[in-house]
Amino acid sequence: MRIGFNLAGEDVAVIEIWEDKVPELAAKIKDALPFATYLQHGKLTGDLLLMQTKILADWENIFYPEDLAAEVAEKNTEIRGAVSYYGPRQQISIMYGNDIPPEPLPVSAIGWVVEGADKLELIGIKTWLEPGTRVWMTLLEE
Repeated sequence: MRIGFNLAGEDVAVIEIWEDKVPELAAKIKDALPFATYLQHGKLTGDLLLMQTKILADWENIFYPEDLAAEVAEKNTEIRGAVSYYGPRQQISIMYGNDIPPEPLPVSAIGWVVEGADKLELIGIKTWLEPGTRVWMTLLEE
């Protein structure tokens, strides 16, 4: 499933949600679309954009950021573009860079930015300084 990410009226990215790895979460996201929310920055969680949702779902395809941070550092791999869901706060997050601080909280890996990752890096820097830009998430035709 592909989701359009529109920021303040401009289509900036396409997100692929892994329906095979997170079937229950994907179904709940699909049912909620389209929806609008506001962009926030994870002040203590690295290069992370956050979006509040009304989606209630349990964890699927779970990982711990502290494990991922160690793996990315050891293998020198790129995490930019990773999309996650944090159930307790009902947030979808997007890694716009490669800074992942170790954090011992579980997260669901739900997808990847397949178009527009470069634009999201600039948006992340702007959001750090001025959070609250309106975001529209829409289901794209397959």
